[in-house]
Amino acid sequence: MFRDTRFLLAVPALAILSLGTGCGGGKQSVTAAELVQKGDQICRTEQMGFSQIQAHPPANASIAADQAKELIKTAESASSHLGDLEPPDELRAPFENYMSARDRAVDQMKRGEDAAENQDSRAFGAAQAAVVKSAPERKRQARAVGFRVCGANAGSA
Repeated sequence: MFRDTRFLLAVPALAILSLGTGCGGGKQSVTAAELVQKGDQICRTEQMGFSQIQAHPPANASIAADQAKELIKTAESASSHLGDLEPPDELRAPFENYMSARDRAVDQMKRGEDAAENQDSRAFGAAQAAVVKSAPERKRQARAVGFRVCGANAGSA
C-alpha cells in the first residue's frame, strides 16, 4: 500500500519543474533579447500550468501518478517550444547546456511517475529529491543564457 506521506509532500516538487506552451513548426532564429523574452514567456506559461495541475494535492498514488503525467506533458511541451528557438551563435552552447539540464530533470520526473504508478514512495521521493537537488545547476544554466523566469524555482526545469 502506498501510504507514505512523503509521497504526498513530494508531489509539489514536480510542480516546480517549469517549462511552457506553443506549437512546433521548425526552428525560429532569434536575437539574444528575443530568446530571453520568448523563453521566459514559455517558462512563465509552464509555471502557470504546473500551478493549475497541482492546485489540489493528490489523495492517493493513482492521482499522484496522473498528476505526474500531466506535469511531464507540460514540461515536455515547454522543452519542445524552447527547442524551436534557434539562439544566436554566442548563446548556442549555454542554451544547449540549459536544455540538457531540463532534459535530465524531465527524466527524473518520469522516474517519479513510474514510482507513483508502482506505489513506491521511496523511489518517488528519491526522484523528486534528485529534481530539487539539480535545481541550482539548472538555474545557473538558465542565467548563463540570460533567462530570468526559466530556472527561477527550486525544482524548475
